[in-house]
Amino acid sequence: GDLFAIEPETPYTDDYNALLDQAQQEQADQARPALAARVENWAQYDTIFVGYPIWWGDAPMIVLSFLESYDCSGKTIIPFCTSGGGGFGASVDSVTNSAAGAEILDGFHVSGSGAAHAGEDVAAWIDGLGL
Repeated sequence: GDLFAIEPETPYTDDYNALLDQAQQEQADQARPALAARVENWAQYDTIFVGYPIWWGDAPMIVLSFLESYDCSGKTIIPFCTSGGGGFGASVDSVTNSAAGAEILDGFHVSGSGAAHAGEDVAAWIDGLGL
């Protein structure tokens, strides 16, 4: 597969606390930050894994910008995320709503502190998707 980094046109800050404030404000505003780049040849992809951190109980608004900027009809979207321990939060609903027409498969969540040692769990999850 190919890897694409979902990045905003205006980069996020490296200051963690300021980033949390920005993320919370983006959610309150239902913002859709502009993307720095677009996927080339979107039509050639049938299955898309979308990974993100959970910010304030949901996917970052930039992820929703990404999904809403493409025609997801007929695509298979597979979310995966990290969090401080709260699970997917509202993010699966947000991804589903933003990827209109896509089939959303069971995602994978890992706590941020457990990500470095989740290789076997990730492999089992991917194997269980039946792709």
